[in-house]
Amino acid sequence: MSTTNDLGENISLSVTVLRETYKNLNMLMNEMDMIGEELGLMPLTSRFLRWKSDAYEEGWLLSNFIKIYQLDGDSAGNERVPDVKDGDVFVVEIDLEGQDNYPDMTLSRFRYDFSKWERMPAIADHWLFRDPYWLDNHFDITCDDGIWRSKTKEKSIKKYWGLQQAIGTSIPLTSITDSATIRANLFEQLLTLPEA
Repeated sequence: MSTTNDLGENISLSVTVLRETYKNLNMLMNEMDMIGEELGLMPLTSRFLRWKSDAYEEGWLLSNFIKIYQLDGDSAGNERVPDVKDGDVFVVEIDLEGQDNYPDMTLSRFRYDFSKWERMPAIADHWLFRDPYWLDNHFDITCDDGIWRSKTKEKSIKKYWGLQQAIGTSIPLTSITDSATIRANLFEQLLTLPEA
């Protein structure tokens, strides 16, 4: 009987830990939005992007979250999406499982031909911002000195909404602990990523 009780308690404890993790992630993303706005970075969506699926059990658990930003400025000139600004899209991906089973954040600069955008990204458009470092059938991907570079192959430009290139780096999620580290470790690194 004790083993059964321990098993049940472990399941309940795991759910409690997960709920606390989600609560902390929500606080982190809210703080990111406030600090980002102070730095002139405006969220392109009010909520985070994520992959969720009822058909695959790995899609039942949210473990990857993406926030997208742009520097406030002039319109990109696309009448279908007038809120998109002229300039790069800055992407913050939070991955609870991470590369080496350690939670990390990928900070990226995406360059687009915004004439290909027909709408603003929706919550389920998570794949648009996650794929460029993973799918070599759509992207030419390199990594030098911890900087990922991904150039979209001609055949995939339309599918990826006119994405020309993505440049990014990863940092441990645990290096972001307060407002000061959000500003220094996250946004300052994000804004100083190379443009090409």
